[in-house]
Amino acid sequence: MTSEATPASLLIDTHCHLDDPSFSDDLDDVLSSSRDAGVVAWIMVGFSPTHWNAAVRMSSEIPGMAHILGVHPGHAGEWNDDVRRRLADALVVSKARGLGEIGLDFYRDNAPLEIQERALVEQLDLARELDLPVVFHMRDAEPQMLDILERQQVLPRMVFHSFDGTARLTRFILEYDAYVGVGGLATRMKSETLREQLRDIPLSRMVLETDSPYLVPARQKDRRNTPANVPIIARFLAGFLDCPVEEVARQTTSTAESIFGSLLP
Repeated sequence: MTSEATPASLLIDTHCHLDDPSFSDDLDDVLSSSRDAGVVAWIMVGFSPTHWNAAVRMSSEIPGMAHILGVHPGHAGEWNDDVRRRLADALVVSKARGLGEIGLDFYRDNAPLEIQERALVEQLDLARELDLPVVFHMRDAEPQMLDILERQQVLPRMVFHSFDGTARLTRFILEYDAYVGVGGLATRMKSETLREQLRDIPLSRMVLETDSPYLVPARQKDRRNTPANVPIIARFLAGFLDCPVEEVARQTTSTAESIFGSLLP
């Protein structure tokens, strides 16, 4: 491990999908490369009922891996009372670190707003009942999402995964002490508006993530993202915020553990 490859502090990938088929042949190598890069803890996202078991199993078998469970807005059409009961049981029994990823998504041909909203609001209720943080997925849905959240009397701790918002979302994050997940999207040339908003968010409100195998950072030849790319995000933030990369690593790791509990193995 070299200082060029990784910050001195240990890093956490707070959002990844390592049960994806693209990792089926070399997951051990992917995790080894991640550890070599200083990324020694990961949060697996079980984003639909069919992914819950894999997330729970992997987090029980791999040191440093934890998990969150939820119903992604792309699966909101599956939401019903039985799924809610099963999710509540799985969150408690598996000792999940959070609920997610949940939210709204109108980028693709997903369920109508009223169906997505029901799944979102009832999962917010569940997070409050269980005192768990929530991880939000939001795409082409910021006004509707913030309207729903601002109507809630009490909100759980919130992380906006793959932050890509407007000034309104930034104001909401600051007002409600929410957090943002910063990943490969922020490094891309076309993300100037995203970076402008990041300038107004303190480093203490940021965590690092890859969304592996998606959202690979800019200028990477391998189009499959992996947790070993977290140091690229850390170095990007250090340059962007004009602070030492060691401070980015230390602060984002501390923040991740303040949200999700102890994660470092």
